[in-house]
Amino acid sequence: MKKSLLLSVCVAGLMMACSNTKETPSGLKFTMVKSGGAGVAENGQIMVISFMFKDGKDSVWSDSRTSPFPTMIKIDSAMATDQVMEVVQMLGKGDSVTFQIPAKELFAKTFRSPVPPNVDSTANFTFQIGVTDVVTEERAREMQNEYVAKQNEDALKLQNEQLAKDTLAIDLYLKDKAVVAQKTTSGLRYVITKAGNGPNAQPSQSVKVNYTGYLLDGTCFDSSIESVAKKENVFNEQRKPYEPLQLTLGMQQVIPGWEEALGLMNKGSKMTVYIPSTLAYGNRRRSEVIAENSILMFEMELVDIVKAK
Repeated sequence: MKKSLLLSVCVAGLMMACSNTKETPSGLKFTMVKSGGAGVAENGQIMVISFMFKDGKDSVWSDSRTSPFPTMIKIDSAMATDQVMEVVQMLGKGDSVTFQIPAKELFAKTFRSPVPPNVDSTANFTFQIGVTDVVTEERAREMQNEYVAKQNEDALKLQNEQLAKDTLAIDLYLKDKAVVAQKTTSGLRYVITKAGNGPNAQPSQSVKVNYTGYLLDGTCFDSSIESVAKKENVFNEQRKPYEPLQLTLGMQQVIPGWEEALGLMNKGSKMTVYIPSTLAYGNRRRSEVIAENSILMFEMELVDIVKAK
């Protein structure tokens, strides 16, 4: 009796294991971790998937969860030319699977490239794929637009939060230095230290500018004036000859803070400008000195304005 019961349990377990294992037309076996019960997606539909795959040393090569945008694949059975796509096109909404492919086959049939020298060609790559949704092309476009809008909204929120921090830091700095500066709606602060002549520089005009750039702690990171560069220990022999920077306004050749500042200057004028990071390099590291979210201060002189032809 006990033997019969044990045999029944073993058979049931074997049947369950078999039912969770499927095979692609090319013979690749994969395991159904979860079945959504929706059936296989149809040709022309768009799959929204999450995936991760790693090599034989458990190093992750790609993980869609690290991307803010969803991965979308259009179902087209005629294009299932590799083993991975064969598996994907046998899935439906809610399904999740795992499978392994030898490195040699993966690179030959899927990546269409030789196995890299640092990869064991005999080891297996492990894939985990889940189908979060199956939608029409129209809905896929709507989803992409929604994700872009959400990204823009989140970016704007972070930018406004950073601007508030930068504004406070600049205000405290100016108060400590007893500097009275003018403020623009963008958050730029500036002090005209020498008046110039004529109208202010306009978009499409070419201008020549001398400048020296600092962080708020007084660290100098660049200058177009050789004597100042030497004094501040930022001189670069390869930069010679030192001369005013020439650029065209409105062409996005410089940071937004510079574009705005130059539009407030006329020929011969000098300005000290305080630029929040949101009008400079934002959350990008520019150099060893200019870290992420750095507030920049420039001493600027508008040497010349060349009118557009």
